[in-house]
Amino acid sequence: MSESSTPSTLTLQQLLAHTLNELGIATQEQGQRLVLENGLQLQPHMVDIAAQSDERWRTSTVIEVYHPLIEDVLFEYQHSGGSSQITSLHDGFNQWARMDLVTLRDAIQPELERPSMGIGYTDEATGQPYQRQVVLGPTGHYQQHPPETATKVSHDGDEDDDHDFCPCCLFSNSMQAFSDQLKSREFLGVRLYAARDAQGEISADCRINGEDFPAALPYLQAYVQTWPDAGLEFRKQYVVIRNQP
Repeated sequence: MSESSTPSTLTLQQLLAHTLNELGIATQEQGQRLVLENGLQLQPHMVDIAAQSDERWRTSTVIEVYHPLIEDVLFEYQHSGGSSQITSLHDGFNQWARMDLVTLRDAIQPELERPSMGIGYTDEATGQPYQRQVVLGPTGHYQQHPPETATKVSHDGDEDDDHDFCPCCLFSNSMQAFSDQLKSREFLGVRLYAARDAQGEISADCRINGEDFPAALPYLQAYVQTWPDAGLEFRKQYVVIRNQP
């Protein structure tokens, strides 16, 4: 496609602002960034736009997030599709806002509203205790059909007929991979994704502040193996690891 038909950074900024305003989130333009009332600063970037053979469009963008609690910057990708470029971009921004941004907005507050996990540590140099929190964002879950068995597997590996997919499942089942990140004092955004296709092929993906984190993949893949057969299924979530104020 020609360069003139590619949406500019300003157009992306306007579209992101429009998407957030639809969700009741007020923004102000500050240079190339959108500033939210809580101090979060967002900067969208185009990665790719491609026309598909079925007259649909696939788009990929990145949103960078800045805040005093974030040491440098964290970012995450938005991959989407639609009948037009604008529709696809809007859908990608909307999904990001309903999952990632919900978690980030809560994680920068002193008092959390979302479910969380608290973990205590002791500073090796000073002997002082400190508390870390894992802020559990909204989950995305799709099943092709209802599971063939109602039996679930609990976090300790025992059969449990009552436990379904809950906000702590993805992280608690891959928690061993994040030992260093949990002990650190950094503000970290973690993308978790696990899936099994209709043929039983397992896949997983994990990123921290936008960067690939392969250490979590074996744990996520093992977690998928505990799922009852529901055909094509995926589970995804965005969580934040932070210091407890």
